[in-house]
Amino acid sequence: MAKIFGIGWAKTGTTTLGDCFRILGYDHQSQDWDLVKDVGKGDLTRVMALVQRKDTFEDWPWIILYRELDESFPGSRFVLTRRDTDKWISSYKNMLARRGKASEEQNEIRRILYGLPFPDVTERQLIERYERHNADVLEYFRDRPGDLLVVDWEAGDGWIELCDFLGR
Repeated sequence: MAKIFGIGWAKTGTTTLGDCFRILGYDHQSQDWDLVKDVGKGDLTRVMALVQRKDTFEDWPWIILYRELDESFPGSRFVLTRRDTDKWISSYKNMLARRGKASEEQNEIRRILYGLPFPDVTERQLIERYERHNADVLEYFRDRPGDLLVVDWEAGDGWIELCDFLGR
């Protein structure tokens, strides 16, 4: 069975996508913070071992590994969840505010994932990173539209688009 990776940035409906995968009966893996430090060291051994065992994935660290996952698991499918940039940054800032002051470990994880200088990151840097990720994904899959589904739940995308893409 081909693997399916949700590669939308955090706060774009990744949890919703994970719920959809579970409802559809996939053996699903959501974020796994324990793997982030491995990614930071360039060691994908545990990441790839976990991918071998599961069907679907979303959130961290899968988001930033789509190229490596595509190469290692030919025939995989990818779902890019997106939302309006202003709504995204508002949601992201609200999440950070709710969580309070980040520990040094959390900041290190964010530095690895975002490639940004947490905790001293600016809103502009976050927005640029979010938009760059989306543009990079679209460019990467430019000649392979059948391998990438782009969804925006707030714009009305839903079960029809997802199930058509997955053949379910």
